[in-house]
Amino acid sequence: MIIWRGESEVPEIQCASSVLAEIAELAMSGYRRYPWGGVEIGGLLFGKNKSGIVYICASRVAECEHHYGPAFDLSTNDCGAFEQLLTNSPTDQKLAGLTPVGWYQSSSRRDSGLSENARAVFQRFFPEPWQVAMVLKRSKNDPLTVEFFVRDLKGGIELQAPGQEFTLDFLRQRRQPADSRE
Repeated sequence: MIIWRGESEVPEIQCASSVLAEIAELAMSGYRRYPWGGVEIGGLLFGKNKSGIVYICASRVAECEHHYGPAFDLSTNDCGAFEQLLTNSPTDQKLAGLTPVGWYQSSSRRDSGLSENARAVFQRFFPEPWQVAMVLKRSKNDPLTVEFFVRDLKGGIELQAPGQEFTLDFLRQRRQPADSRE
């Protein structure tokens, strides 16, 4: 289990190592797809929100036609498919007892923070104050970095990178054989 703790009132996030490893592999496969760095990927995070802790237990990939280029910027068609993925999640037996707790995307941008398009996705599809965004920053020379973004106490999305990041190397060292559903 990977644990991220924000400042004071910001929720704690606990993510199953197996889920994070799976998303990381998808992010890097998208990166390796083309010699110039590939396409960004994204999807939904499922879990529970209990006692001020957001548990991430599962994920689902969201398709992106990359209408605007290699970034995970959702087109009108992509937004419809994203919404359908959310709507259909209660019928997925593997997600029984879990709810959408946020979303993820990979990014090849060097700067930290959520892009304007990513903030729009966060606001539109994940309006609850406890829901989260996960960004996996990929680079040719640096290890994959995982950042979580949450809303501040006034409901605004934290625009700067959070104080704590994880790298793929950290995940390899900390990975447990089986993660339990909390």
